Parts: sequence; C-alpha cells; structure tokens
Amino acid sequence: DTSGEIRGSGDPALDGPVENAIQMIDKLANSEHVEQVFVRHVFRFWMGRNETLNDAPILQAAHKAYRDNDGSMKALLTSLLTSDSFLYRKVDRAAK
Repeated sequence: DTSGEIRGSGDPALDGPVENAIQMIDKLANSEHVEQVFVRHVFRFWMGRNETLNDAPILQAAHKAYRDNDGSMKALLTSLLTSDSFLYRKVDRAAK
C-alpha cells in the first residue's frame, strides 16, 4: 500500500489523500504554496535572518522572478541578492 495523505500544509488544495509517492511529488511540485515556502527559506538562508512584514515586497518579487523564469534558482537569487534587504543589511560584527 503506497497511499498516504498530506495534512496541515496550510493549503486546502494541497491537503488530502494521495495514491502513491509520484502523486504526492506532483501535488507538491505544482503547488504555489510550496513555491512560496521554498522562496521564504531561500530568503532566510541568504539574508541570515527570518523575514519581516517589511520584506513582503522582496519575497513577492523573488517569487515572481522564480515563476517568470520557469523555476530558475539563478533568477530567484538574482532577485534576492539585488534587493534592498540584501544590499543594505546590517552585519553583526560580534558574530565573527
């Protein structure tokens, strides 16, 4: 039995039963919610911090760049690394 269920994703279209791993992968791969979570985690890694409400436009622009370029990681990183949030970030010198 390879069936399962996606629960608690925050996206009603994503939650629900799946017949097998391939169907689960397809649901995840085609979910805009999953893309947004991915973009948010990339933001956190490259910025070295969690996002704030003020970062919403940067996250939206990064997600748009990712989608408009067929899931290009290069486009996503270019959008993030040329944003004001990255260019004008505060560096914690005590952490070194």
